[in-house]
Amino acid sequence: MDNFSWIALFSVLGATLTSGIIVLWTIPTINYIARTKGLLNAPGERTSHRYKTPNLAGISIFFGTIVSCLFFIHSDLDIFRIVYLASIIIFFAGLKDDILILTPWKKLLAQFVVATLIVMADVRFTQIFELFGIDQFGEIVSFVITIVFIVGIINAVNLIDGIDGLVASVGTLILGCFGLFFFINGIYTWAIYCAGMIGALIAFFQYNVFGLRNKTFMGDSGSLLLGLSIAVTTIIFWEANADKSLPLTFVGAPAITLAIIIVPVFDMARVFAYRIIRGLSPFSADRNHIHHRIVDMGFTHLQTSLIILGLNMLAIAVALLLDLFLGPLWIIAAISALTFLFVLAMNKVYKKKKKMMGGGVNS
Repeated sequence: MDNFSWIALFSVLGATLTSGIIVLWTIPTINYIARTKGLLNAPGERTSHRYKTPNLAGISIFFGTIVSCLFFIHSDLDIFRIVYLASIIIFFAGLKDDILILTPWKKLLAQFVVATLIVMADVRFTQIFELFGIDQFGEIVSFVITIVFIVGIINAVNLIDGIDGLVASVGTLILGCFGLFFFINGIYTWAIYCAGMIGALIAFFQYNVFGLRNKTFMGDSGSLLLGLSIAVTTIIFWEANADKSLPLTFVGAPAITLAIIIVPVFDMARVFAYRIIRGLSPFSADRNHIHHRIVDMGFTHLQTSLIILGLNMLAIAVALLLDLFLGPLWIIAAISALTFLFVLAMNKVYKKKKKMMGGGVNS
């Protein structure tokens, strides 16, 4: 490594530790305030927890990530000022929903506002990698696709935040993949950005999964912020793969991208399709997410999170292997088939268990 690479490595590690320490240090205090003020998430038909639990850990995640990034990121500031502004808006929208309840339309409006801000910072999809004989998106198409994608990913990540450990572990894997890619290619500012969020997620995971007295949920303030982070880094990863002067790029970049974010994307697509087919609103609440099905089979939250994380890792490994031999469309087909077979097997076991218990089953 040259001197700059060593400095970058120090910054990445520093951002991870800084955000992690902030989260570890602040969550007990935030939990105390939440209990004192009665700001607790109560168990319900859709939830998988038994006791009233503080759900304001997103405050710690937000401050941990922002402080670490402000301290260690010193370049690309024009872009990051917009990213920080978008993060503040989406964080406060989520926080209001955690405390006072925000109407779905107002929450959606906040998501479109931050997506528009990101596009205005020129963080958007422009490359299509000749998937359908086209090399680049037109400008208007680029704007529309990027905004829809950002809003979609924010919601997709929010939807998988239903059991202990899942959104933190999947988020860590996704940002870890992107962060490693950025670091190898010398895109250090985005590697630091990923590291800041990863440190916060790892620290949160400790309280969320293993916490007794200080058990907590990240709430919408945390999951919406994480969704925004994943959406933005996905776009940066996608676009960077078009620069063949970089040390590491992937021929099947679209397929690799899908493999990395497959869990939130597939879960949202599956649940929305299920609801629409049955004449329901795609935003209606239910317990038909993949993680709910696996928990209902008798697995613990941690076991369920590890099973889904394993599926995500397997999809990434398959995509990387096939990238050596096949084009992106074939890899996308293979990843989709793998995920579909997993869900098919899961549903078969789920229905069998429900039948044995004498309960009704939703397909």
